Amino acid sequence: MKMLLELFLIVIVTSIAMYFILSGYASKRRINNRIKEFLPSQHMEEEVNPGKKGPSFLKRLFISLSNIFRSVQFSESTEKLLMEAGSKLRPEEFFAVRLLGALGIGTFTSLIGAAWYLFLLTVVIGFLIPKMVIKHKRKKRLAYINYQLIEVLGMMSNSMRAGFSFMQAMQLVGKEMSDPLGPEFDRVVRQTGLGVPIEDVFEEMVNRLPNNELEVVARAILAQRRSGGNLAELLETMEETIRGRVRILEELRTLTAQGRMSSWIITLIPVCLGFYLALVNREYFAPMLQHPLGWMMLIIASISTIIGWIFIRKIIQIEV
Repeated sequence: MKMLLELFLIVIVTSIAMYFILSGYASKRRINNRIKEFLPSQHMEEEVNPGKKGPSFLKRLFISLSNIFRSVQFSESTEKLLMEAGSKLRPEEFFAVRLLGALGIGTFTSLIGAAWYLFLLTVVIGFLIPKMVIKHKRKKRLAYINYQLIEVLGMMSNSMRAGFSFMQAMQLVGKEMSDPLGPEFDRVVRQTGLGVPIEDVFEEMVNRLPNNELEVVARAILAQRRSGGNLAELLETMEETIRGRVRILEELRTLTAQGRMSSWIITLIPVCLGFYLALVNREYFAPMLQHPLGWMMLIIASISTIIGWIFIRKIIQIEV
């Protein structure tokens, strides 16, 4: 038993260290990718840095773990989720992170002596947390496009009024804007320069960044290029339209903030109270898990809580 506890402690320490290592590794990889654009080959990079150290032990361990799942066929939704979130992780690496999260949280739960049902619940939660984090990152990244589009359209319209061509204006946006629209516009310019039709390029960009405003802008630009007209004026008009939509969305978010907070508080209070009683005073909470009447009360309470949360979210969710 003592050896098992020591093994669990090692897994927890390894999981925490892996998290910090991966955070630094992601930022370093973004910097290296930008540097590689100005280097002819990988061999030259090795010649410039002959004393460059290899990956650390923990990093090699994580890579080895993710390579186990390299032959696994992951769903397209997972790859699409990682791409839309702007994550540098591959699907097998993301799956390894989810396994480490489940193992770490489950180990901690077993060390504090929690019941078996709490152990299973925390393992499931630990497996789902990385996906929830990626979904939240994806949501923030796609929502940020609305604010970037205002700057992008203003920059393009002013550049075209100053004498820039359409492709030069897009190239300027690719150089000046940050993620996500900056790299995407730079990719559009590169693909167009290789001879890919601009219709296909814009369609791929909309697929990579599923945003309603961005899709409207892409469709409007393609329609204008087919029919002709003043593109700078069109971009300026779309800028004002998107600015108004963003202002309305911010006002709605402010007005519904209380409702969103209430939905989380009302939902989490009974759950947190149940966990607190189960951990602090097991004898007091035991009848809820051992008696059929307690099971029925927990099932009814769970269903009622979920229904209440759904109704509150439906009330505060207003389409613009």
